[in-house]
Amino acid sequence: MRSLLSGGAALAAFRSARPRRRRALPCVAAALALLAPAAASAYDSLAVPCTDDPLQCARGPLTFQRKDAIPLELDFDTGWVPPGSPLQVSLGAAVYADTQVSLNGALEASWPEALALKAPGAPDGGAFSCDVGLDVSAQGRISVSVLGQDFDWTGDIPYVPQIDFQVHAREQFDAWGWEPGITLESSTALQRVASVSLGDLIGGSIPGIDGRFELDIAMDVAARYTTHRVAIETLDQETVSGGDITSEGGASSVDYLGGPSVELNVRPEGSVRYDGTLHLVPAFGVSLLGRSWSIPLADIPLAFPLTEREWVFESERVHVPLPDLALDKQEIDFGAVEVGQANVELVRLSNAGEALLDAVVTTDDPESFELADAALGIDPETEIDFAIRFAPKSSGELAATVLVESNDPDRPVQMIAVRGIGVSEPEAPAGGGELAEEDGGCACRAAGGAPRGSAGGRAWAAAGLSLAALAGGLRRRRRAA
Repeated sequence: MRSLLSGGAALAAFRSARPRRRRALPCVAAALALLAPAAASAYDSLAVPCTDDPLQCARGPLTFQRKDAIPLELDFDTGWVPPGSPLQVSLGAAVYADTQVSLNGALEASWPEALALKAPGAPDGGAFSCDVGLDVSAQGRISVSVLGQDFDWTGDIPYVPQIDFQVHAREQFDAWGWEPGITLESSTALQRVASVSLGDLIGGSIPGIDGRFELDIAMDVAARYTTHRVAIETLDQETVSGGDITSEGGASSVDYLGGPSVELNVRPEGSVRYDGTLHLVPAFGVSLLGRSWSIPLADIPLAFPLTEREWVFESERVHVPLPDLALDKQEIDFGAVEVGQANVELVRLSNAGEALLDAVVTTDDPESFELADAALGIDPETEIDFAIRFAPKSSGELAATVLVESNDPDRPVQMIAVRGIGVSEPEAPAGGGELAEEDGGCACRAAGGAPRGSAGGRAWAAAGLSLAALAGGLRRRRRAA
C-alpha cells in the first residue's frame, strides 16, 4: 500500500492518532499468560512472567510429594537367650518406616539466550517426616527341676501380638535438600510394650506354676533425605541439552526452535537413608513349688543394617508461554519519490505466541526513513500494521536497515531492508504560477503546485483520503483461531 504525503503531515498524523506504547506491568503480563491457550497436551503448571523480568522470563511453580513404607531390612530373631539358662526367650523384630518427603520450588525459563533454565527451591519449601514402626514376636522356654521332677515348656507368648511401636520425626527445610541432605534423629526412652501373666498360659502344662513376662523397648533412629538432581526432560522423555540440575544454584538449557510455547517435564530425584539401633529388654520369671527362676534384665541391641532407597518423584509438566514474532516483509522498495514528498509503507507484525511481545524498531537512517513509533507491545495471537515513511531530503538512491528487536526467544533481532530514490522537484513553467483561463473555466494553480482540477490535483485529493485512512494509527487484529 502506497500513499504520497508531503512534509511531516503523514508521520504527525500517525503519531497523533496512535496511542503511545505503554510498557507492560508484571501483573498485566501475568494476566496475559493466564489467558494463554492451553497446549494440546495437559500440563500441571503454567509458567507466568517473572516479577523482576516479565518480558524475558517465565516461572512455573512446582509441588512434589511422595509417601512410602520402607522395610528397613531388619527382620531379626535373637535366638534363645540367655544361653544355658533354665528360662529363655526368643524375640523377633521387624522394623519399617512410613516416609514422606514434600518439595516445593519452580522451573524458571529465560531468554533471549533460549532457553536458559533454573530450578530454584522455595524457602521452607521442603518437609521430611518419618514414622518408624516395630513388629515384635516372642517365645518362651522353661526347663526346670523340682524335687527330682523335670518340667519343660516351650511356646509362643501370644499376648505380644505385633505391637505397634512408633517413633515420629519431622523437619522443614529449604528445598531442594541438596548434599549433605536433611537428617532426622530421634531416640526414645524405654517403654514397656508387654506384661503377660504366665500362670494361665503355662498352667495347663505345668500345674501350679506362676510367673510373668515383660518386654521394654527403646529405639535410636537416624534418617536422611538428599536430592541428587532435578531432572528436566522434553516431552519425548529426552534429557534437555543442558543436562540435569545437580546443585544449589545450578543451571541448564533446552534447545528452542521456535513456536508459541515450550513444555518440559521436571522431577527431583534423591534417596532416603536409614540407620539406627533397636533395644530389647526382656524380663522373664517363674515360681513353682516354692522355688523361683528368672533371667536378668539385659539390653539386647539390634543394629539396623544400613538401608538406602532411591526416592524419585512423579514428574510435573510445565507449560511455558513464549512470544513469537513474524514479519510479512523483509525488504521494501519505496520507488521514486520527489524531494519534499513522502511514501508510506505498512509492515505487518504478528505475534503468533502465547506471551506478550515487546519490540523496539530502529533505523540507521532516521532522516530519510521515519518510523511511526519506536516501541511496540503486541498481545498474544495479535497482529498490527507498522508504518515506515520514506521522505527523501535530497535526490539520489537511499538505502537503510530497519531493525526490529524483540523478546522473541529464537529471533530477537529481525531486519527489513528499505530503499528508495529521491528525485528533484520539477521546475515550474515560465510565466509564474498563473494559467490562462480557457472556456470560461479556471486553470489556476498555486505557485509550484498542480492545476486545480488537473490529474495532479486529483492525486493529491487521493493522498488526502489515504492520509485520513492511515491517521487511524496502527491497526491491531486478533488472529483467526
